[in-house]
Amino acid sequence: MPEQRAIVGNVAPYLRLLREHQIFGQVPDQALKSLVIRSDLLAFLPGELLLRQNEASDSALLIIEGEVEVLVETAHGPVTLGTVAAGALLGEIGVFAELPRTASARARGAVEALRMGRDDMLEIGGENLAFLRAVMRHLGERIAAFNQAMGFYTDALARLEHQELDPKTLDDEPQPMPELVDFAYTFRRMVERIGLRRPTTTK
Repeated sequence: MPEQRAIVGNVAPYLRLLREHQIFGQVPDQALKSLVIRSDLLAFLPGELLLRQNEASDSALLIIEGEVEVLVETAHGPVTLGTVAAGALLGEIGVFAELPRTASARARGAVEALRMGRDDMLEIGGENLAFLRAVMRHLGERIAAFNQAMGFYTDALARLEHQELDPKTLDDEPQPMPELVDFAYTFRRMVERIGLRRPTTTK
């Protein structure tokens, strides 16, 4: 279990990180300060889970320090999609959509995170329509980026199946979301290895 403590003293560092995140940009300072004060500061040990896939989305986590791996649990074990660092917000979409966690998050080293409760975030949303619009815009941007990435990889896999994929075309790959960086690297390495194993034809 992570070490948990209340926010005391100077809240400015946490306010700054929240303010820098796009969904909190138009929330009044007093509302953000209240959110921080009501939140908990968690300290995670290396390898400890911050979020667990399929659990209820009862809070969102703002990463204060350290790096976090985003994982998808599969029948064959966890698959790392990518890594996020300080300033990243995890779990906010599930909070508003009332959906279970769609992925797990694990501390790569020592990690500090601010846990903001679902009720507190919904309260801010009810009082600040600009905040809700920012959440919806953020969700739309993530869906668009994910769809673009999946379209690219689906096309690449089809070309690979028909031995028509030139590895150089992967240079046109869209900038991956932080959560898909490891996936993008693994995909590129897979294509390169298949290309090396492919027999050459002789005339």
